[in-house]
Amino acid sequence: MCWLSGGLMTVGAGVSHAETIQTEGSYPTREACQDAGPTVKATTPGNWNDFWCVPDRTSAGNWGLVLSN
Repeated sequence: MCWLSGGLMTVGAGVSHAETIQTEGSYPTREACQDAGPTVKATTPGNWNDFWCVPDRTSAGNWGLVLSN
């Protein structure tokens, strides 16, 4: 039980320092967003090595790509 608690604390500390940026593109499906994710390059300096897809807040039914470091 103690090991699990320590692991969760470590994960929480790592996530708290991550920065995110949302890309300008919009994708018609989550699958299209997932397919594009590995090839998207940010112009904002940083080590943007992870991504995920979220519902697009400005275009109903579409998906936006978020990068994190």
